[in-house]
Amino acid sequence: MKAMELYEHFKSKGDWVNWDRTCDGILWGDGQTEVTGIAVCWSSNVNQLKDAQKNGCNLYICHEPLYHYSDRAEVFHRKEIEKNQFLRNSGLVVYRCHDFWDVMPEIGIVDSWSKFLGFTEEPVARIRFYNAHQLPEATTLGSLTRHISDKVKELGQDVVNYIGDPDSKVTRIAVGTGAITNFRSMFSLGADVLLLTDDGTRLWESAVWSMDVDVPLILVNHATAEEPGMRNLATYAGEEFPVHVHFIPQGCLYRSIT
Repeated sequence: MKAMELYEHFKSKGDWVNWDRTCDGILWGDGQTEVTGIAVCWSSNVNQLKDAQKNGCNLYICHEPLYHYSDRAEVFHRKEIEKNQFLRNSGLVVYRCHDFWDVMPEIGIVDSWSKFLGFTEEPVARIRFYNAHQLPEATTLGSLTRHISDKVKELGQDVVNYIGDPDSKVTRIAVGTGAITNFRSMFSLGADVLLLTDDGTRLWESAVWSMDVDVPLILVNHATAEEPGMRNLATYAGEEFPVHVHFIPQGCLYRSIT
């Protein structure tokens, strides 16, 4: 297969994407490159790109930008220079799969996050980027937060932040991912507890709103919330394309000292 076939496949499946106005597509390299293997990772730092090449992969799928200033190949730091030089010499093709995979039913970023946390039933309400799930009777904010904390340890997140009385009862959680966890939109799903990400909300604003209206918040890292979906993207690529697929874990971007 050629690298461009990946784009054509996603385009044929993703009727929810405006393919004329999307960030998805080839960010680096030649779409006519014959693919030897596919690497999948949430981001694309130079060590991750080298990992892909080391494992025989010349097509690299990432969820976030290749560069972090509108995908332009500008360099400011020696590590960015190293990354740029590596890409020029590597023969890699880098493809960003974002809009297509965010809301891919069942296995995309949004639904994968819910399922990873144990919310396997059909959501009781949903908006494009958010799912709402009914909680078992007698669930408290404290027990729910501990459950989420235990789950995300597997993804390298050692601290989960929350606001609210840990002994308060909660009945419905709104789950969000990525950089768009708008607390007002999530609250409109009838939830009495919201699971946000650190890149998806202005922390001071959501905290003050939470205290004002007495709706608890739980907060995790952006990358943590999207890792289950990236695992599923690697599985999907392995099932759909006739080359080997190598998954590169990302997990939580930060570590904590307590």
